[in-house]
Amino acid sequence: MIPLLADRLRPRDISATSRRNFRFELGSVGLMAAGLACVDVNVLGVLAKKAFAAGPWTVTLIAASDAIANITSLFWTRLLHGTDRVRSANVLQFCTIACVVGIALTPFTWWGGWMLAGLAILARVFFTGIINARTDLWRANYPREARARVIARFTIVGTFVIATTGLLIALSMDFKPGVLRALGFENPEGHAFRLVYLLAAVVAAGGALLFARVRWRGRRVQMALERGARTEDGLHAASARAMLRVLREDREYRRFMAAQFVLGAPNLAAAPVFILALDRFTLDYTQSITLTRVIPILVPVAVTPLWGRLLDRMHIVRFRAYHSWVFVVANAMMAGGFLLMSLPLLYASRIVLGVAFAGGLLAWELGHHDFAKRETAAVYMGVHVTLTGIRGVFAPFLGTLLFGGASLEWAGAGEGARLPGMGAWLFVLLAAVSAVGGWMFVRLYRDTRERTGVRPVHD
Repeated sequence: MIPLLADRLRPRDISATSRRNFRFELGSVGLMAAGLACVDVNVLGVLAKKAFAAGPWTVTLIAASDAIANITSLFWTRLLHGTDRVRSANVLQFCTIACVVGIALTPFTWWGGWMLAGLAILARVFFTGIINARTDLWRANYPREARARVIARFTIVGTFVIATTGLLIALSMDFKPGVLRALGFENPEGHAFRLVYLLAAVVAAGGALLFARVRWRGRRVQMALERGARTEDGLHAASARAMLRVLREDREYRRFMAAQFVLGAPNLAAAPVFILALDRFTLDYTQSITLTRVIPILVPVAVTPLWGRLLDRMHIVRFRAYHSWVFVVANAMMAGGFLLMSLPLLYASRIVLGVAFAGGLLAWELGHHDFAKRETAAVYMGVHVTLTGIRGVFAPFLGTLLFGGASLEWAGAGEGARLPGMGAWLFVLLAAVSAVGGWMFVRLYRDTRERTGVRPVHD
């Protein structure tokens, strides 16, 4: 597998002017991914549930931290506007690494779980800034006809390292190394993750140093344009009003965002529910993290290049009209796995989810470019990421509420009611909502086929 992976990563089909940046960024992605695995919401969710005995709402907060952090996209869009994207992303990389070190030092106390959740949110906030900075670098450094393939290769390396690091964290928690006991730990299996986290932080620091050598093509011209850019009413282009203007004036992008919202909400709702529902099975750390993260993120190593080639040939709307249905199948299979108590079906569902994530990640990071011109790309990305954050504010918590139910008390009446939990049947509902999102993409593609049936012309 490793030789095949190495062959796929060769920059043979990348222009000579882009190869230097590609090599430095590819190496940086691989090393930084070790740190990102440590703040992955699925890994931290299992860690919080099992090691910190965190309650369902703490687990949900951790699972939602990735999407919640996206709300800060507006802040990062404004802050990064007119700045050097390489330097800004580099600072944020080291801030993320600091969060990894903080998690490694989090104590097993009653407030340790909440500290874990806080560091998870903070790390994802920093990573949101990195995403905003990188999307501008990618547009400048890699041509449209090869961009998806380039990002697919970054995704392959990043997902492979994240999956491997997540598995090491899980194995360390299931293994009882005598060296930790010799160092004075009374509960070695509980503290084993700390050494992995500290080692991952060191590796990630190497990736951040490597990223500092990436060059931003057209840096001076673009920064000068951004610093002088204003909307008609004198606002910076990266403002909330500019984002609202995009939604108001670009009807196709507005419909695209609506479909994205409906398709993405079930996936966010399923994240904490899946971790909580695993209690129905007796699983160790390795099995739990393998299901929650390793499989869904390792599968894209094999299939991301296929999605990348497809996306390079077609508009994002047409791509989503096909790709969205893989999420529907994954949610339906998860429902079957929990309802039938079938662990093999559950494993199969996570493989299908990994196939969906492979295309979804490319579409998430590159899709807005098919609607935006270069000077408005940051605003379009800001709209996209901010709406993802809004989904993250309510979808995971609503999913947990519907899954487990709740007791409702009427103020001053001394009476209450019980909202029954849906249990595993919630995944049936999530599959249905995903299907609605998929149909919205199909309708959008049919209505805009003349413009979205071919590769876009924006660069």
